[in-house]
Amino acid sequence: MSKPILLLLLTWLVLGCVSAYDPELSFNADLVVVNGMITDLADAQTISLTRSRSQRDSADVVTPIRRAQVDIQVNETTTVRLTESQPGVYAFPADFRGKVGSRYQLRFTTEEGDSYASTVETMTAVPAIQRTYDQFTLTGPIVRADGTPVPANDVYIDFQDPAGTRNFYLWRWRLYETQLWCATCKQGRYLIRDIGPVGAGPLDVVGCVPDQSLGYSNLYDYACRGQCWDIFYSSVIDTFSDVYTNGQSQVGHKVASIPIYQLDPALIVIEQLSISADAYRYYKLFADQVQNTGTLADSPPAPIAGNVKNITNPQENVVGYFTAASVAISRYKIKRQNVVGGRYQGLFLAQTGRLPNVDPGNGSIFGQGIPSAVCVPSATRTDLLPEGWNQ
Repeated sequence: MSKPILLLLLTWLVLGCVSAYDPELSFNADLVVVNGMITDLADAQTISLTRSRSQRDSADVVTPIRRAQVDIQVNETTTVRLTESQPGVYAFPADFRGKVGSRYQLRFTTEEGDSYASTVETMTAVPAIQRTYDQFTLTGPIVRADGTPVPANDVYIDFQDPAGTRNFYLWRWRLYETQLWCATCKQGRYLIRDIGPVGAGPLDVVGCVPDQSLGYSNLYDYACRGQCWDIFYSSVIDTFSDVYTNGQSQVGHKVASIPIYQLDPALIVIEQLSISADAYRYYKLFADQVQNTGTLADSPPAPIAGNVKNITNPQENVVGYFTAASVAISRYKIKRQNVVGGRYQGLFLAQTGRLPNVDPGNGSIFGQGIPSAVCVPSATRTDLLPEGWNQ
């Protein structure tokens, strides 16, 4: 499987059996990719279906699987129909929540008539995260261009593994960092207007407007008009089996190493998931192939078959995994009071490699003072106070 597809899957998973490595498949792969996990969280839940095509003479192409009929079988008795909310993304009913002890199976049929089904996954209980804490280190995992490491806050958790049962865990997290700069315009200026009383009425946000009086490579940066946070997600598959530690207290499990680019506090939301033995084996194998390879002695990554099969054509390669997981959450404020030494020049510099270039506000479009930009919500940005921020 080509490296871009593997990396794309790694990003999705951080939302078996193995076939022998075939060098032709690396360059001529046509793969159905399934990404879906049912949880007991009060969040919107979706299943994504895509097709990834890799050829010798062209770049990888990922296309959504549109207009499929997607269902979830619950306890072999109830069918839940999903609806396509955006291309290739199928949404559960708004009130749907997974339940510990229930069994789930994904079934879908494509517009072309191919039918697919997953194995049955049972949601198991997950223990609570008892404690979350961080430690400062001057030598984090990220290295600057000049070869110096970026200091980091290493984040750890403690939890009690239940006795008498086999348990398998997966961790993922998201991080909220304060963002001070909300827009950058190339050869243009940012336009925003108040509709009604200044500062009190609704806004007419136009965005970047071209300005030919500026140089082609000119960049102007605009401070956030209000509060804004950038959201970062874990990109490492972190799994654990209690095969050797069943029933023991787990102390100091490291879940994240957060680089420190600014001294402002940050919020990390940690999710501890209880997954099935088969899901654990799949995630572990995927992590071994994607995260633990890279030397000349390593074998090329092999296509990893998940738990979804093409009923119409069992020989088809289907990757990704459908599972169900109960989730324990810890919201932890990284206050950075233990940070010493190092260089902390701001999130903007870390993201762009340069300092902000402020629009003086006296160009051909603007006659008022220095303009600001609206914090536009997205998957990686929010203008809403994150839950747990004021703890």
